[in-house]
Amino acid sequence: MKEIIDRLKKGKVCVLTGAGISQESGIPTFRGKGGLWEKYDPQIYATMPQTLFTFLRSPQKIVDFVSDFYRVLLNSKPNFAHIFISELEKKGLIEGIITQNIDDLHQKAGSKKVCQVHGNAFEFLCVRCGYKEKKNKEQIEEFLEKIKKIKSKRFRLINEFMRFVGRCKKCKYRLRPNVVFFGESLPQKELETALSWLKSAKTLLVIGTSGVVFPVAEFPYYAKKNGSFVIEINPEPGFEKIADLVIRERAQKFFEKLAEKF
Repeated sequence: MKEIIDRLKKGKVCVLTGAGISQESGIPTFRGKGGLWEKYDPQIYATMPQTLFTFLRSPQKIVDFVSDFYRVLLNSKPNFAHIFISELEKKGLIEGIITQNIDDLHQKAGSKKVCQVHGNAFEFLCVRCGYKEKKNKEQIEEFLEKIKKIKSKRFRLINEFMRFVGRCKKCKYRLRPNVVFFGESLPQKELETALSWLKSAKTLLVIGTSGVVFPVAEFPYYAKKNGSFVIEINPEPGFEKIADLVIRERAQKFFEKLAEKF
């Protein structure tokens, strides 16, 4: 524990988080037990072409998916791991937080230097000019209530979805959810930011990520190559082959222990 504290206090810390850190906030991992992919086929609901096709053919199925998806996110709150990382950032010790999660929990915990390589479920993006618009909890809850009432009425549903997503306030182009669907590339700007933080970091905390989703699975290797001391915090196997230190605990429990001695 002392070695970790000493390294954190020296600063230049980069944090890489995956679904495991948010699991303790009530968000099941997508691939794990109780996750969305047990109920919904990701080849249909996580690819843009199939999602659009399903929406046009059977919009009520998308209503069910969207409702289940957002209900989980809306009911979640940052846990102690998110909060502790935010406190490290406030002390000037964090280079940046790279997250695969689209749940907005790092921001809700107070973190500012967050690189969301897979996007943010609360944001909508203009692919033409890059404008982003964020929806708040009340807007999303109102939308979910509306589509629940009209889920069997195809054209009203389509209009409601289009109205909710909206158009760019700058160029009037149609917005889209700011999430990376299966088969899509990571946003170039976020990728460049993530790689710059990884390159400059002296310590990399890898928290709750399985290392099976590329290209993010390569990030710890990139950091290691550039001289980072890699600390893995995860109850499940992941990067033990390259990690300099492995903590087989859930993130919240580990950071609670760490905070007592920090």
